[in-house]
Amino acid sequence: MWVQVAFGQGRTSVFIQSDGSGVSGVEVYLNKSKSFHRSDKKGRLVFEDFKEDEVAWIFKSGYKYTSQLIVAGVENTIELPLLSNQLQEVVISDLHEGPSLEESVMNVRKISTEQLEAQSAQSIEQALVHQAYLRQNRDAALNTNTLKIMGLGGENVKVLVDGVPMIGRMLGSLDLNDISSTGIAGIEIIEGPMSVIYGSNALAGAINISTKSAFSESVSGRVSAYTASDGTYNFGGSFNKKLRKNAVQLQAGRNFFSGWNATDLSRGWDWLPKEQYYGNFKVERKTKAWNASFSSRLNRSFLLDRGEGILPYGEQAIDRTYTRFRHDHLLNLDWKASEKSSLRLLANQNNFSQIKNTYAKNLVSLEEQLVPQRTEQDTQRFVAAGIKLIGNHEFSKKTTLLFGVDANWESLSGERIEDRMQENQELAAYTSFEQLIGKLRIRVGLRRALMNQQVTPWIYALQTRLQVRKNWTLRASFGSAYRLPSIKESYLYFFDSNHSVYGNPRLTSEQGYSAQLRSNFLFKVGKSNNNLDLSFFLNRINDKIELLSLSPLEGTYRNIGKFASQGLTASHTFNLEALSLQSTYNLTGVDFGDGFQYSSRLSFMLSHLWEKPQIRWAVNWSANLNSYLSIYDAEEDEVRQLRQNGFSMGDVQASRKFLNRHLNVGLGVRNLLNVTEALQSNRAGIHSSGNGNTFISNGRTVFINLVLDVSK
Repeated sequence: MWVQVAFGQGRTSVFIQSDGSGVSGVEVYLNKSKSFHRSDKKGRLVFEDFKEDEVAWIFKSGYKYTSQLIVAGVENTIELPLLSNQLQEVVISDLHEGPSLEESVMNVRKISTEQLEAQSAQSIEQALVHQAYLRQNRDAALNTNTLKIMGLGGENVKVLVDGVPMIGRMLGSLDLNDISSTGIAGIEIIEGPMSVIYGSNALAGAINISTKSAFSESVSGRVSAYTASDGTYNFGGSFNKKLRKNAVQLQAGRNFFSGWNATDLSRGWDWLPKEQYYGNFKVERKTKAWNASFSSRLNRSFLLDRGEGILPYGEQAIDRTYTRFRHDHLLNLDWKASEKSSLRLLANQNNFSQIKNTYAKNLVSLEEQLVPQRTEQDTQRFVAAGIKLIGNHEFSKKTTLLFGVDANWESLSGERIEDRMQENQELAAYTSFEQLIGKLRIRVGLRRALMNQQVTPWIYALQTRLQVRKNWTLRASFGSAYRLPSIKESYLYFFDSNHSVYGNPRLTSEQGYSAQLRSNFLFKVGKSNNNLDLSFFLNRINDKIELLSLSPLEGTYRNIGKFASQGLTASHTFNLEALSLQSTYNLTGVDFGDGFQYSSRLSFMLSHLWEKPQIRWAVNWSANLNSYLSIYDAEEDEVRQLRQNGFSMGDVQASRKFLNRHLNVGLGVRNLLNVTEALQSNRAGIHSSGNGNTFISNGRTVFINLVLDVSK
């Protein structure tokens, strides 16, 4: 926001504050002189002599751009408000009203809008790739991602958008590229048992992606373009308009990836090409007692899997196409019944479908026709609907109660579903009570559900937060979980050129528990601010459901018995003026019954603002030092641990703003070391070698990112 600043001759001082405290590092840009100034550690600036008026920007990451007429010759005070949707203020995923990130008992890690922008992240996948406490396995054929938290992945990690679960998992994986970074306000990663609040599929935790409010700006327009040397071409735009108590938001774009192959000798691709169109709409209304919003998210993607020429002459090939549609709709109503009571209603309807077509293609005439076999053409449709009613009541500043009711329904239909359609229903009630006793905050939660006409066991959780000292916080949690087999695990028969997976209707439900302990310690060294974070975890599951390999291309789901995971995450964050460095180490051990095998990751995330040219640069680096993958040996009827060789991934980028800070230009390189695959082999004591490679990435890429932003 531009501000007209009248400077007269003489000494002019400025004090910039937020909630009564001085804010350091606030940038003031003087347009005519093209000069930048920054507030000191007490939030003050001094201008000695100005002879003419100038236009200025006043801004700081995490705060709202503000305007103020600065009067020459006197001390001016400027209030710099925090952005209302910043994750550092409120934990969006915590349904108890009011707790800040610091006060919440939940074990939350966050990725802010600024971090997304610093990485030029185009998708949720890119935003999470260097988080050491979280592991991603990418499926090059399905173009999907499997996420793991604390050694647990697949169906045990719930991925939500604005509190609503994503549907459409393929072999336990989701396509995180379905969610563009356009309009994302932030990402919260909640470690530990979340089954009391979010139900089944949340033993390991949840990842909640929150979108920006339509009230974020009075009027704003944004256009972005991104291109990379791997054949990626993205273009998108958004528009926000606030009209008194109402606001509307529109977003649309196209993302394109031309495919990638390690060699030029193959007709197909190691990473399939993908074309994606998306459109998002949100309308909001705010009154004194009511907040209401309705949003729709539409997404269409197209993937092409080209086959090799068929022997003996190679004049024909089999090609497969996959067309995916995702339509998500959400109604959110918040009613502030009184100063101490509130009621919230969430109603969602979600659709996901995949249409697979198989063609016989003549490589001479380029003619193609559908393969006549019925099994080669397939359409899968996922449909989900849910209503969540949540009440909050504050008995006092120290005592709060949450209560809720969930009703959920989902179905999966298609030719390869047993009886062509299967469905799940759930009706659940839950409550959570929180009490502050001195410096100790305690939260106890209970949940009971009726799932497919079966009453589940009681699900419980105990979460605590102890303020040991002003700069030292301890959090501990313990909770149980219950997971019903998903429809696809029980009834879906999935086949493509790279997978043959059979559902298992005889699966039984998973049951288990999880425990965490986390310490957070703040301290200063000289002028630097430091944060030392150390957490430990332990998980135990009975009747664990796993996708087990029967052969290199075949698999089925089975209950494998007892499963355990344990480990730790240690993180240190260093901040000194415009420099920030976060170092994280994660150690995770997994036991399928024959002892723990440990995997470790290390990451560094460095960012710095070079003040004079106003260039912000960042280096992100992560290393899988040692890791294991699990496969099932059909002959031995046991789960084996395959050791995967270590590898490192590094990114570097720089950005600068032009045109009076309206245009942001970013340049960078991803995957500096050009890692494309990692070697895996059986550990000692296993009879067969099992050697092979796992695809990791599509190689080193150079990118440029342009963002034109006009806001008021």
